[in-house]
Amino acid sequence: MGTLINAIAIVAGGTLGLLFRKRLPERVAQTTLQVLGLFTLVVGLSMAIQGIELILILVSLAAGAILGEWINIEDRLEMLGVWLEKKLHITEGSPAKGFIYASLLFCVGSMAIVGSITDGLKGDPSILITKAMMDGIISIPFAAGMGYGVLGSSLPVLLYQGSLTLLAWKLQSVFTPEIIREITSLGGIIVMGIGINILGLQKIRVSNMIPALVFIVVILYLKTFFSF
Repeated sequence: MGTLINAIAIVAGGTLGLLFRKRLPERVAQTTLQVLGLFTLVVGLSMAIQGIELILILVSLAAGAILGEWINIEDRLEMLGVWLEKKLHITEGSPAKGFIYASLLFCVGSMAIVGSITDGLKGDPSILITKAMMDGIISIPFAAGMGYGVLGSSLPVLLYQGSLTLLAWKLQSVFTPEIIREITSLGGIIVMGIGINILGLQKIRVSNMIPALVFIVVILYLKTFFSF
């Protein structure tokens, strides 16, 4: 449901952008995004406080961040957009430009991953609904400036986030309630970092923390194995 709402929000926002073009004041969108930034912080905090194994979460975050920085996930994702633009020979006025840029913006990010996993594991779409509101607002100026190609980015969002949600749902039987709780808590910390970025308080390279979601699962399984 969260992914479906996200895709609909992109189409709705993009349609508004095409209809009104640049008639909407930029300060309105900026203030609304700040409100969503604050709300993202609250959502992240509500998830983060659910955790009990705080030391293990800290270790997972540190290990995940080190691996993410070593792989350089965030910079590589940014380079992907530049590579696609050159590879596909996208021109300034091409609808494909809006499609590629919007797809990368809406799909390639930690909020899409954490939100989809949370929706699949716990049936909680709150992160994706928050993302949907942000994507809907962002798609207004995007569509106004880049055209109808922005609306097409709703399809990659639907396929990408929907696949992650279904995968997480299938893994419910593999993950214990303890693992789901700690993944939720760790994901909440990452979401709080996204909120801080939206508010412009500090630039946090949250995409480089994504490997922590794998580390927490491995560490908790090791803890269970060695406790017997």
